[in-house]
Amino acid sequence: MNETYLLTSDAFTGDVLFEFDTDGLLVHYDIKGAVLDASQRVWLLERLPRHLSELQAVLGNSKTAKLTKQLRTSVTFEDFWNRYNDKTTSSKKKTLLIWNRMSQTERDKAFNYIPAYFRSIPTGVAKKYANTYLNAELWNN
Repeated sequence: MNETYLLTSDAFTGDVLFEFDTDGLLVHYDIKGAVLDASQRVWLLERLPRHLSELQAVLGNSKTAKLTKQLRTSVTFEDFWNRYNDKTTSSKKKTLLIWNRMSQTERDKAFNYIPAYFRSIPTGVAKKYANTYLNAELWNN
């Protein structure tokens, strides 16, 4: 099974997606989720890692770059809806409208962050409606 990582940095907005196979070899990368200027795109192409260890080595010298492993990718709305599990108070229709405006990368991040969000809720405080969770982009905080 392939492993997917998101590269983020204070040097640009958004994230760059990297996908590696079981041997750690790069099989896919996607810059559509990032706002990169021309020099950043050239820098990335010149240093495009062929192996996960190469990417980790390049980023080891950076103080602002962060590589985050995605636990699950290609998440569907039903996957999200079932994991968030707020069917009695959240509006499925409103939540789906927001979901449909999100990129797949944002959907994956939102889905993967749900357990961390639930752990961060203080005792006695209710979780946000599913559509509010998506609108607030809590996984980016």
